[in-house]
Amino acid sequence: MVLRPVISKLHGKLVVLASGSPRRQEILTNIGLRFEVVPSWFKETLDKALFKTPHEYAVETAKQKAMEVARRMPHKHLKKPDVVIGADTVVTVDGLILEKPVDKQDAYCMLSRLSGKEHSVFTGVVIVICHEREGGETEHEVVDFYEETKVKFAELSEEMLWEYINSGEPMDKAGGYGIQALGGMLVEYVQGDFLNVVGFPVNHFCKQLGKIYNSSPESHARKIPQSNITACDGPCTIANYGNFNSVGPEGTKSNTEGFSHSIVELLDGFKASKTLFVATKLGVFDVLRGSGLTVDEVANRIHASLLGTERLLDAAVSVGLLHKLKCEEKYVYRNTEQARQFLVSDSPLSLHAYILHCNDVIWPQFTQLESAVREGTTPHERALGKNSEKCQDVYLKKDEVMIHFMKAMHSIANVTGRDVATAFNLSHFRTACDVGGCTGAMAYEFTKAHPELSVIVFDLPAVIEMRSHFQSKEKDSRVSFVAGDFLKDDLPKADLYILARILHDLSDEKLHELLNKLSKTCMPGAMADAAISFAKDFLAGGVAAAISKTAVAPIERVKLLLQVQHASKQISADKQYKGIIDCVVRIPKEQGFASFWRGNLANVIRYFPTQALNFAFKDKYKQIFLGGVDKHTQFWRYFAGNLASGGAAGATSLCFVYPLDFARTRLAADVGKASSSREFNGLGDCLTKIFKSDGLRGLYQGFNVSVQGIIIYRAAYFGIYDTAKGMLPDPKNTHIVVSWMIAQSVTAVAGVISYPFDTVRRRMMMQSGRKGADIMYTGTLDCWRKIARDEGSKAFFKGAWSNVLRGMGGAFVLVLYDEFKKY
Repeated sequence: MVLRPVISKLHGKLVVLASGSPRRQEILTNIGLRFEVVPSWFKETLDKALFKTPHEYAVETAKQKAMEVARRMPHKHLKKPDVVIGADTVVTVDGLILEKPVDKQDAYCMLSRLSGKEHSVFTGVVIVICHEREGGETEHEVVDFYEETKVKFAELSEEMLWEYINSGEPMDKAGGYGIQALGGMLVEYVQGDFLNVVGFPVNHFCKQLGKIYNSSPESHARKIPQSNITACDGPCTIANYGNFNSVGPEGTKSNTEGFSHSIVELLDGFKASKTLFVATKLGVFDVLRGSGLTVDEVANRIHASLLGTERLLDAAVSVGLLHKLKCEEKYVYRNTEQARQFLVSDSPLSLHAYILHCNDVIWPQFTQLESAVREGTTPHERALGKNSEKCQDVYLKKDEVMIHFMKAMHSIANVTGRDVATAFNLSHFRTACDVGGCTGAMAYEFTKAHPELSVIVFDLPAVIEMRSHFQSKEKDSRVSFVAGDFLKDDLPKADLYILARILHDLSDEKLHELLNKLSKTCMPGAMADAAISFAKDFLAGGVAAAISKTAVAPIERVKLLLQVQHASKQISADKQYKGIIDCVVRIPKEQGFASFWRGNLANVIRYFPTQALNFAFKDKYKQIFLGGVDKHTQFWRYFAGNLASGGAAGATSLCFVYPLDFARTRLAADVGKASSSREFNGLGDCLTKIFKSDGLRGLYQGFNVSVQGIIIYRAAYFGIYDTAKGMLPDPKNTHIVVSWMIAQSVTAVAGVISYPFDTVRRRMMMQSGRKGADIMYTGTLDCWRKIARDEGSKAFFKGAWSNVLRGMGGAFVLVLYDEFKKY
């Protein structure tokens, strides 16, 4: 079918995809569909036992997702969608429905069950077309369908299963695999729509779209008045969906109609708000927290009239806050998922307190807006008889009033805090002060989103004292509390100040006073302060590195000689070192005691920028990989992010300093005693000779295997260290001995794991400058093969024990770095 005529009919319409899946977004984008993404808040908790077939379950879940977005957008986003698309994909095998795995063990169970079997992939799709009827009631036309695809898995070995699971790919995909990526290797054949397995049956979708916009009045669309929208909370809900009347789609709207509808929505907005306020104040959502209740039962519990209660409940249904269901010849009301999550007073994310504050304090002010505009007074004065500053004084006089106000501020910060914290790029900042930060709820969201940021909550002494009533479950040492009056007392030093909670309550005079104080208090520019912080990181890492590497230089040279002596032209087979002790004894006798530090200057010069860049870049990469990750609730993602940031930092710095590392290796491997018998006379001579002989390529011999090894080593070096410290109760005040023990274990493990890569890369370095028959290895793979064949697998680990001893210096670097950063 030709899509352009169908797609063109959607131009000017607000099409919404109720899914955050990047795969579905890509598929729909590729067919030329323009849409917005609004992920559904519907929790996929439907009881599978209530559905006869898997596709019914998938379609119902897709329907709930789409309808939740269609109901939410006019009130939350202040715009009404024209078309909402919902989808849900499930995998079925042996009569079981497999969704996304919750952890690696769950993924293993799923993939083991699929191994060697044919299974079905069902995607349920719902298209909701929104119309506004006379009187402002929203009507939804629903088209639903499903697609089934058969997939056969190969027989999977235990090793293959865990290799795939450890890639991380199964964790966000139905059935635990992604056919479009690595998971495609597990599949023997596919019968049906391949894109259905990816997550969206685009062919079937396009056909249905064509029917909607090109068909006769008889179609598969079902009109659902807003008052009849339900969620699948039980058997009666499912039955209710069978009672919808089949009708045809309506015509498209003109742009003029769209504009008029948006104005009407603004006109009617206060009705929805007041419905929410009154229902909350009367406790409607609390009495409906359990099973459904009839209007009589609700009226009795909230002590209100029967007629008034019925009207209020129906109004709450119309704005999507309640469900009205017919069970056993009578109607009952239930909370929607949103009401359960945000409107029940004891829910963790409850907005109950903030809604009451809006009803009692904010709403009366808006009713006096006209008078305030005409007279030049403030809404506070007209509605409450006091200006905003005096109202704040009232909050502080009585503990009970203060608690209610703090509950309101705490509840809205809990819900919106994450969005606020992630709305800006704060990677340049290290300290922030939340002025008027109340309970610290917003501050905790900022530290979750930005791992390197510390936040000081600055508020009045009475507020700080009362915050114990809202003690967060978070144990974050990066959030601290300071008591004071921001107009009278000095503000804490920080490079970022958050004023969101106080500006609207200040007079112009006091606002100017505060901003003037901030201009004198702020550290000298956020960017300048970030540059100072970056420079401190650079200097701390470099100095710590120079000290530690000089201390362990003798061990480093012993390790290098044991690694490369088989590839050295200066060391014949009969003069090769037999081990660490033999090497330590012979070096001072044959080359002089000072030769233990041969190549150390190059090592220090190389190590200064390497480590400094590693540590500096590590913090930048942590912003990328760890932004918004909570180490307490998302441990494995936190662990993986630390690994990725450490590995990326090491690989990035290696690109710049590799020639210095090359020179260090060649100088340390030079066993000549006098200058005349040595291959190179120093760092400059080494770089010059190799460059003249082999060009720039000669200085980068072994670079590819170096990148592989450095990623593995640095990933463990930084990743495991930061993860281990992050699990400590108070990482910043950990005893230096504990820090050293953690660092020592990390460097030892990381060094042994990556040591074979280090051996191969240094053997490759020894080939630069050689010609013809002197070349031992034709490439990296040939080097791996010949070492294993001629010297055995133990050769890959020659000098590994000395590397562990040398690693004490690396552990010392990590500890010194943390100590230097304190000053």
